[in-house]
Amino acid sequence: MMFVPLTPALLDQDYAAVMRDITMLRAWSGQDWPTADFPIESNLADLVRHDREQRDGIALTYSVLLHGVVQGCIYVRPALEALHTRGLEGASSLQLVAADVVVRGWLHDRAPADLIAASMSWLGAAPFTFPRLWWQASSACPDQLAACDELGLTDVLRFDGPGGTWELRSPPPPS
Repeated sequence: MMFVPLTPALLDQDYAAVMRDITMLRAWSGQDWPTADFPIESNLADLVRHDREQRDGIALTYSVLLHGVVQGCIYVRPALEALHTRGLEGASSLQLVAADVVVRGWLHDRAPADLIAASMSWLGAAPFTFPRLWWQASSACPDQLAACDELGLTDVLRFDGPGGTWELRSPPPPS
């Protein structure tokens, strides 16, 4: 598994991955994206936006490659901004530190635990310096929540909002 910045250069591969399992991505995103007639031009606009956010230091977005082919994506945002993007502005965030980071993602052809473990390990090492990583999943993706349990991500913050209940999962801080 390899992570590479999501840029417009990956348009065709990313579009193929997005359109491969629309039902899964809609459950994962908690939205009606992508639609069955999602045009490649709209996907290009998304990639341009993600690339700009990465260059401007707003958020990080990486394609997940298996055997050199895009099979998924991870999104990395400051914790409070990540809640905002899911429509959870009114959610209590008292247990989050402003510098905490939220990761969410999807992947074809591998167990969710593989994606979550690889993402958390990679983002927890140099050159990254995030104080605390949280994995975000929704009640619509019980396989990701079960993977978090399997991996020991037992600190849980729950937020009810559009698209269901969202959970942030992290390993307990060291004692």
